[in-house]
Amino acid sequence: MKPILIKVGAFADNQITIIERCDPYFNTPFHFHPECELVFVMESNGKRIVGDSIESFDVGDMVFLGPHIPHVWYNDESYHKNNEQLKARSVVIYFPKDIFGEKFYGLPETKSLTDLFHRAQRGMKILGPTYDILKEQILSLPKKEGLERIISLLSILKILAETKDVQYLASTGYSHAFNAKDNHKIDEVFKYVMGNFSKEISLQDVASITNLSPQSFCRFFKNRTKKSFVQFLNEVRIGHACKRLTEEDWSIAEIAYSCGFKNLSNFNRFFKEIVGKTPKEYKNELRLKEA
Repeated sequence: MKPILIKVGAFADNQITIIERCDPYFNTPFHFHPECELVFVMESNGKRIVGDSIESFDVGDMVFLGPHIPHVWYNDESYHKNNEQLKARSVVIYFPKDIFGEKFYGLPETKSLTDLFHRAQRGMKILGPTYDILKEQILSLPKKEGLERIISLLSILKILAETKDVQYLASTGYSHAFNAKDNHKIDEVFKYVMGNFSKEISLQDVASITNLSPQSFCRFFKNRTKKSFVQFLNEVRIGHACKRLTEEDWSIAEIAYSCGFKNLSNFNRFFKEIVGKTPKEYKNELRLKEA
């Protein structure tokens, strides 16, 4: 995917940059940067893209990202309708991977941190007991200064390096090439899909956004994202279907049609391919967990 290179250093002069966001919706485009990033979403929901991973996110989403992994949090369409009751709030921590210096990372005692940064190049969603511990530490970090802030960051990194309560996001072999001239095109296509996936979307619709013919657009999109546009669209739709199966007591057919599928058998087939189980199996598992 062709993201925008963002200079995090422009936000502050500190090595550890902490931003507390509170906006009508998350407005940062699909991007990457050389800094590591720890994100905790306090309010809002939508779709999160990290590398080639597309998932729904909700309140409490916590993700650690290594350097140069492309990412974006897109809010659901309801956040773009001037609803004053909806807010996008998060705490985001940025820091350079080499913040503590080359000699520090050369110590035998810090080998686990080097390994952590390598694993975080795929993006890591934090889960389980580790989530509860880190939530408290992340929320307290903006109030700390100086040496206290550095010690707290080291504590967070130690926990991340030792825990197994993580879900890796991007696929094992994920890699991407950077091309600044494509940044705007890819981001606009993503935004269009996030806002219109429940409707019929033709190749002509998305090709017109990039000023390409449908055939050229298909090559462009596949080259940048390593997947076809149809696959990407189906992943977005199935991700939203999973969210609705979790939150709403609709029939499977109602959910399928509300997510843009015209044919129930196609919905069932794509759901099984992407999720690994049928919608009915997925829904039954949710009910067992709630019981």
